[in-house]
Amino acid sequence: MRKKRDIILMVFILGFSWAASCLAQEVVDRIVAIVNDDIVTLSQLDMAAAPYRKNIETSQESSARQKELMAQMYTQVLNQLVENSLVVQEAKRMGITVDDTDVDNSVENFKKEHNLDQERLELGLAAQGLTLGQYRERIREQILQSMIVSRAVRAKIVVTDEEINAYYQSHYQEFKDKKKYYLKNIIVRDSTDLSTVLVKLENEVDFSQVAKNYSIGSNASSGGELGEFDISSFSDVIKAALEGVGKGQYTKPIDMGDSFQILYVADIISQSQGPVQKEVEKQIQDILYREHGEIQFNKWMENLKNSAHIKIML
Repeated sequence: MRKKRDIILMVFILGFSWAASCLAQEVVDRIVAIVNDDIVTLSQLDMAAAPYRKNIETSQESSARQKELMAQMYTQVLNQLVENSLVVQEAKRMGITVDDTDVDNSVENFKKEHNLDQERLELGLAAQGLTLGQYRERIREQILQSMIVSRAVRAKIVVTDEEINAYYQSHYQEFKDKKKYYLKNIIVRDSTDLSTVLVKLENEVDFSQVAKNYSIGSNASSGGELGEFDISSFSDVIKAALEGVGKGQYTKPIDMGDSFQILYVADIISQSQGPVQKEVEKQIQDILYREHGEIQFNKWMENLKNSAHIKIML
């Protein structure tokens, strides 16, 4: 009889311990903010803060300074999550939705831009502590925010010719020394093909013809045409290669790891003082558009916050 009571007592203790353990696990993930009918949890905050937390932890700052930076960062990230929640809620109120096709297209574009296949994408996400599903939801939210901001904010933005001209005149020094290069290129797979190409170019065979005959680039059929580029958009490697290369000249071979590239400068376009140059007008318009957009967005977000029920519990 005593043995039976001991067994029952042990089962009770084990059951109680298991329940307490489960309860402790549930308490770990708690609510850190209430945004109308939505909530932000600690796990969501931790996930959003993870990249910034890693940067702070690996910095050379003192422990006290790291603690201070960590607190500031968590406050900023939580504020961003609250704003994201408000935007999503407003989108639902306005009946704005994002199709899976839009998310698919955005993911595929990202993979193309960064030369990733599906496996490398998922490995990169895993390194950041994200699953593919979580990444897709982030993309969905970004598209949703872009759509609602476009409807609620950007439609109200107007950039006048007078503003463009005033910005150009007051920021002239930023534009006067900029150059645009019209480039062509030849890409070859190995040093053997590179030697052949260099011999042709040294013998003054037309660059476009050499590109058509030997380049493995997708633009080979057009004679290696790349188009017009602002020098500020170049990588340091490309800038270094173009240093001292004039119109009608080509660069030394650029080692790209699995191939070699030679760039040809078909033209160099410099900007001069006077009325707003057409080549920078669009650039200035974009700058002013972003500035006006930020002001309008902040006003719109402030109105959303003022009319919302927000409670922070961090």
